[in-house]
Amino acid sequence: MKKVLLFFIIYITNCVQAQEVKSNTVFYYKYTFMRDSLDKDRKFDETMVLLSNGKESIYKSYSKMRRDSIVQSNFEKGNYSINFANMPQARVNHEVYYDEGKNIKLLDKIVNKLYGYPVEKINWKIESEKKKIGEFNCQKATCLLNNRKFIAWFTSDVPINDGPFRFKGLPGLIVEVYDLNHYFTFNLIGVKKQSLPITLPKNFIETTFTNFTKERKDFYADPAGKAKIYMGSNVQLADPKVINEKFKRDNLFLD
Repeated sequence: MKKVLLFFIIYITNCVQAQEVKSNTVFYYKYTFMRDSLDKDRKFDETMVLLSNGKESIYKSYSKMRRDSIVQSNFEKGNYSINFANMPQARVNHEVYYDEGKNIKLLDKIVNKLYGYPVEKINWKIESEKKKIGEFNCQKATCLLNNRKFIAWFTSDVPINDGPFRFKGLPGLIVEVYDLNHYFTFNLIGVKKQSLPITLPKNFIETTFTNFTKERKDFYADPAGKAKIYMGSNVQLADPKVINEKFKRDNLFLD
């Protein structure tokens, strides 16, 4: 009960005083990713959404978007008794906010704390190679992110310089992007004209990429111990051995 109450308070805080962005188009991506470079059979999928109005956009998990929408709807109706166990569950916590001024802000969680930090735009090399992906005429581009080479296919058929995660800044929407080892792959799977309000929490902890990755490294050095610090002594956690076992093989981070 205490854990549910704490989660409820976190949700209340994150939903208050949020910046609203309305889209005119929703782009759906299938995000396939690995967490352990030594176990290539252990892959995960998540449907992600890019909500864009041509001037600004927010990218996040579709399940998280549904969850936030359900919670917000209940709050507006005065219903504060929510069973979070029956809510859509997301594997991916990160969100990315992007505006036409080329500002990119990445938000991510460690346990129950939400951090936000600015990230630099990607330097792309546009190649001459072209191909068709589904209905889209695409052109190849490459970049380096987190010391990994990524290949992207973008289309000028959709003239917005946007795409999944931090992959922004090409002269057209990114249809597909992946690293050479296929640890991380994004594929456009749907486009829908739709006006959806979405909130960008304002109460996240402002930090830098360097400080966030240090905090994450500290967590992975002692997941059970750090989780206890984050959650507080009033929350009962699982067996520390179970918690540490769950995270010990994770060695891949997109960033």
